[in-house]
Amino acid sequence: MKHKFLVSFLLGLTISFAGAQVIAKTPSVNNAPVARSVNQSPIQLEVIKSYQGHTLKGEAIIQIHYSQDGNYLLSTATDGLAKLWTADGELVREFAGKPVAMIFNGAFSRDGKAIITAGYNGVARIWDVQGNVLGEILGHTSAVTDVVFLSDDMGVVTSSDDGTIEGWSNIKEPLFTVTRPGVSRNMDFNAQTNLIAVTQDIGEITLLNPAGKVVRIIETDQGRLNDVDFSQDGKLLVTAGFDGTARVFNLDGQEILKIDVLDDGWVTGVAINQDNLIATVSDDGILRVWNLQGQLLGQYNPNLERLGSVSFHPNGKNLAIAAYHGTIILLELQ
Repeated sequence: MKHKFLVSFLLGLTISFAGAQVIAKTPSVNNAPVARSVNQSPIQLEVIKSYQGHTLKGEAIIQIHYSQDGNYLLSTATDGLAKLWTADGELVREFAGKPVAMIFNGAFSRDGKAIITAGYNGVARIWDVQGNVLGEILGHTSAVTDVVFLSDDMGVVTSSDDGTIEGWSNIKEPLFTVTRPGVSRNMDFNAQTNLIAVTQDIGEITLLNPAGKVVRIIETDQGRLNDVDFSQDGKLLVTAGFDGTARVFNLDGQEILKIDVLDDGWVTGVAINQDNLIATVSDDGILRVWNLQGQLLGQYNPNLERLGSVSFHPNGKNLAIAAYHGTIILLELQ
């Protein structure tokens, strides 16, 4: 099986920031038009399964993502492995590049038939779910930090330690390159708005479209941004900050909500479901679930020191968390 990429964009296009609007962080406002959570009462978090997904030591990185159909979970880690699991935690397949290099992140294609991994060695590798390598992208001068598939076979986008964001309609030459200051670290794509959100270590979010046009730059005061997630309708962005906060922004760059998760440490991961419940994981090893009013609805402490990643199942009721030493825990909201 070959993965298809459209070639409808001109190759080699370099994007400048002319015309991009920079939005500074603004205080939260009470009359902002935001969706409200349907769950206002405290919730319980029931553990469905806990298992050792990867064996990690030291300053490790682990990321987890559900497929859009909810049938699979992808885990990637700095042990150099990507692993495909069923939604109930059974291992389906391991993916190991040659040579083996640390993997910083990964993503499913929109149809769930392929995955892409972001390598420390500067390689973004595309696989089918049977474990066959479909192609390698070699466009960055430093580590690839994150990868996303776009919709309708429009290609993929990669981000890097070298600060660049690159879009690809094939694996040979980028169709656009956006250069940002510092490290471009984490990304999310929303098919409803057709926008890509990319975080920078300087505390900014770059919003761009699949053609590489920068739509908006949102400035935050969170320091390094460790994660970003679109709401399902694409109207909100949730960020995880070095300063111990999670923030919610609308697409105009207005801060809707600031959540003070912890006083000392990082918020390492965030996720938001279709009911606009926000899940955070952090340096203190605790999973917390909040609503859009900033109320803490429930929390779970697996006593695993640091948690590194969180992902909601598409049903909005199940979620997965991953600890830095490689444990993956599947939970259900009660």
